[in-house]
Amino acid sequence: MVFKKAHIKSLLGSILIGSMAAVSTPAMASNEAMMDLLKILRDKGSISAEEYELLANASKADAEKVEGSVNEMKAEVKEATKDMPKINTKGKLVFEGEDGNEFRIGGRLQADTTVGFGDVNFAREGGSPVTEFRRARIYLSGKIQDLWKFKFQYDFADDQGGGAPHTNAIKDAYIAYTGFKPVTVTLGHHKTPLSIEELTSSKYITFIERSQFVNGIVADTGGGRQYALSAKSHFNDMFTAAGAYYIGTANEDEAPTGTGFVGRLTASPVHEKTKAIHFGIGAAFDKISGGGGFNIDGEAEIHPGNDILENDATNHETSTTFVAEAAGVWGPLSLQAEYANNTIEDSPTVRDLDSDAWYVYGSYYFTGESRNYDWKSGAFKQTKVKNPLNKGGLGAWEAALRYTSGDYDNAGSITSDEADVLTAALNWYPSNNIRFSANYVNVLDANLGADSELGSGGINGELEPGAAADDAQYFILRGQWYF
Repeated sequence: MVFKKAHIKSLLGSILIGSMAAVSTPAMASNEAMMDLLKILRDKGSISAEEYELLANASKADAEKVEGSVNEMKAEVKEATKDMPKINTKGKLVFEGEDGNEFRIGGRLQADTTVGFGDVNFAREGGSPVTEFRRARIYLSGKIQDLWKFKFQYDFADDQGGGAPHTNAIKDAYIAYTGFKPVTVTLGHHKTPLSIEELTSSKYITFIERSQFVNGIVADTGGGRQYALSAKSHFNDMFTAAGAYYIGTANEDEAPTGTGFVGRLTASPVHEKTKAIHFGIGAAFDKISGGGGFNIDGEAEIHPGNDILENDATNHETSTTFVAEAAGVWGPLSLQAEYANNTIEDSPTVRDLDSDAWYVYGSYYFTGESRNYDWKSGAFKQTKVKNPLNKGGLGAWEAALRYTSGDYDNAGSITSDEADVLTAALNWYPSNNIRFSANYVNVLDANLGADSELGSGGINGELEPGAAADDAQYFILRGQWYF
């Protein structure tokens, strides 16, 4: 880091003013003692009244001179240091500078253990339980001149070996312009506007994993993080509108060339501190060029498991997705639901494929907190703990229940893959930035048709011989910390 001369002078000034303060305090105390002594000498007749006045005035003049010098030095140092960066550590690490400049360092760590019950053996993972760092991220973000925002986020849980699923290491790498208020324009690798669950950070989602069937459709056909140019805005204290254009297909399992469009509209007629109502619709269109296809898949609401639904549309070229979403908060109670539909077409040799998935869930805070809804982003933010553990409280306790259903057409079978999953959750927040979660996942019903993909690389590959997909049950534990 390079220091300017003014900054060096300011540092020296700070040291000097500290020294002056240390000297001036005992000097003022000595002056008070001198005044007391003069009064005693005057009262005993050792000095005359005239001598007392003379000495007292001289002592007061010295004290005023010292105090004036200290105040003058304080003013000079304050002026010299006004443009120096300030450090804010209240719940985060932020360096604040002049002209609206800001630089922030943050990150998150999520460690999971997943256990399969009964007929689940996790053969692909080398046995049960499976322990992994689900996310281990660090990021740099900030503002420049109150007109630009930037963020770079890297995930060290990129490739852990041992067969763990691979994720892209660079999560966010973008710059955004905010000078067209209330419109924000963003360029780079970032989330496109599709699905309230996808746009809610993994730090704040209610369950350990997002709804895998819905998120499978969203993330593989336009949602999630893309290399995109996007714009978003809010208006009338109720509505938001956002759109994005990206280059390179959204489907990470298939050809990397193509383009796509994503759009989203939301309405929030109520958004108070402990009460909110949210509605949203979104759409995405993705076109692959030069061959390839789409592979929409979803696990059974866990991360280390194999796919339970998959369409594997190898020869298809275009994908169209629609998403409808709703959420509500009433004090400690909240409800959330989404529906996603996808159609993959333009194949010269294979029929068009349709996929549908939906979920609905409710959550309740026994300790009185509320989910924190942000209407301007149309997503949920950090829950504020009322009585943290470090202040003598019990933290925040939340219970939730989710039902998910999916129906994916498959290119390799006339029949479709269908499954229903029930997930129960218990979350404990000792403080705002720490969370422990437990999820129980039960595959209630599954009809995998004649899908050969799922027979080896899918959920059947982690079951005992002769077991069916709806015999699968899982228990997941997570410890989370972020700053």
